[in-house]
Amino acid sequence: MILMFGTFIIAFKLKHFRNSKFLGRSVRRALGDFGVPISIIVMVLLDFLIHDTYTDKLVMPEGIRPSDPSVHGWFINPLGVTKPLPIWCIFMAAPASLLLFFLVFLEENICHLILSKPERNMTKSSGFHFDIVLSCFINFVCGVFGALFMGPACVRTVSHTSALTIMSSTHAPGESPKIEGVKEQRLSAIVVSILIGLSVLLGSVLNLVPKAVLYGIFLYMGVSSTAGIQFQERFILVLMPVKHHPNVPYVKKVRTWKMHSFTGIQLTMLIILWVVKQSPAALCFPFVLMLLIPIRLYLLPYGFNNQELSALDGKEASAPTSDTSDEPDFYEETHGLPTHVDHHHQS
Repeated sequence: MILMFGTFIIAFKLKHFRNSKFLGRSVRRALGDFGVPISIIVMVLLDFLIHDTYTDKLVMPEGIRPSDPSVHGWFINPLGVTKPLPIWCIFMAAPASLLLFFLVFLEENICHLILSKPERNMTKSSGFHFDIVLSCFINFVCGVFGALFMGPACVRTVSHTSALTIMSSTHAPGESPKIEGVKEQRLSAIVVSILIGLSVLLGSVLNLVPKAVLYGIFLYMGVSSTAGIQFQERFILVLMPVKHHPNVPYVKKVRTWKMHSFTGIQLTMLIILWVVKQSPAALCFPFVLMLLIPIRLYLLPYGFNNQELSALDGKEASAPTSDTSDEPDFYEETHGLPTHVDHHHQS
């Protein structure tokens, strides 16, 4: 618990230190940007110096080898490893493979929609289409090797693109800097991927990292990435008197009871998605997720007019409601950036 909350608190406080009035702006930004690795190093060092307490740590295999060499080698025979695979099994697996494709396709496109906002001034739109082709090809190769499938890593993509974003330096005093564009290239992504691959050779070092430290980082990422989510803000308004509601479109243009009803519908759908994800029917998750589209397009208009829906989840809903004087860190910018999509493995 000390390691987990210590990691979380250090990273969280350094994030807020980014917008404080101490030290110079460059130093504050550096500490804020590198708050996560600083918190990891400090807590891992603390764990390393205390020898009389056991902590559960990461277990990384040494070197590069198949997960279980006694069962299979590098390549997985699609027609069966230990015994021949009946041809009918291939056709029976087809519906499940389509669901997996829908999941990758939806995640990739949802990520693209979040990232390719007009204010980013991006020009290389074909890169998004190439990402989907590349994802499908890589997942095909992953199947040959028996590796996990890949999906978009939104948080890492946001932090990567944030580093490539060019902000204006000629804005008037008191105004927030505007985005001039993004350095749209793939070289830095290739370098990042190579470095991640080389981390396989650092198994002895990674084995020193306690799992509690990773839980602290996950907690930090979860708390930070909730900033600016309208659903969370409306959920808090359920417990708040009307006179204290903020002056935002979904409060001004939607009746209070209707706003709370929409929040309740969202919460119900979220619970259903979570139950499906945790159940043996988790493979149907993409299908259940797609069902939300006809619910939004054809059922909700019976209870809400276009103006209300626009304020609740349309273009008006994306208007910032937080204080723009504070500069967000990478994990809080999840709802606004990227150029291309980085990826991570998922089971």
